[in-house]
Amino acid sequence: MNQHSIFSEQLFGIFALPIKTDMRKKLGIIILSGIALGLAACSNDSATTRKQAANATEQLKQETREAAGNIKKGAAVAKTDLTAAAQGVKEGLNDKASSQVNVNTASKAELMGLPGLNEAKANAIIADRPYRTAHQIVSKGAVNEDEYQKIASHLTASSASQ
Repeated sequence: MNQHSIFSEQLFGIFALPIKTDMRKKLGIIILSGIALGLAACSNDSATTRKQAANATEQLKQETREAAGNIKKGAAVAKTDLTAAAQGVKEGLNDKASSQVNVNTASKAELMGLPGLNEAKANAIIADRPYRTAHQIVSKGAVNEDEYQKIASHLTASSASQ
């Protein structure tokens, strides 16, 4: 943890703002400017107080504009990343090949994840391997035709070596 980070943790105390050190540094400058403004107000010279207040306000405006620009950049990056992640999820959900269960290689748990297949049916499918086609789980007696129709769109039967 660097010196700026430690200072900002102490400065912000219980708030523990989840922001980068650069942003914490800028917020620290803004707070210190406010403190300087308050101390300047204690001066007896009103012209000096006005000048110090104007300078502190100008610095505060510049830092605020810069912070707002950084926030906008961060939001744009976050939006791009979120869009890419959502597109990836959509592609993953629409990828039929990745949702196929191979009756020749699937584990008991994978088979039991199919609609209507219990442990006994999964064990029967495993015991009757290998299959040339997915429909052979019916002809070999592991499941009946009605059960097969419920899961047919989820099945494939490639050889165990693939």
